[in-house]
Amino acid sequence: MADDELRNADLSQLSVRDMTPAQRAELKRRYQTFVAAFGPTTAAKLPGKAKTPKPKKWVPGKRA
Repeated sequence: MADDELRNADLSQLSVRDMTPAQRAELKRRYQTFVAAFGPTTAAKLPGKAKTPKPKKWVPGKRA
């Protein structure tokens, strides 16, 4: 396969064991491109969990 054909090839139905070295290299390149799109700063951009207020003890007959 030519490089252009390999870039457009559907590798989803192939097992890694059945792939040629060129197909494995293309799969690795696609994965690295995918991971690079998210970058290392993604985790820092995620919002943290807001602290939920602790429930107050309920006492029968007492008004809040």
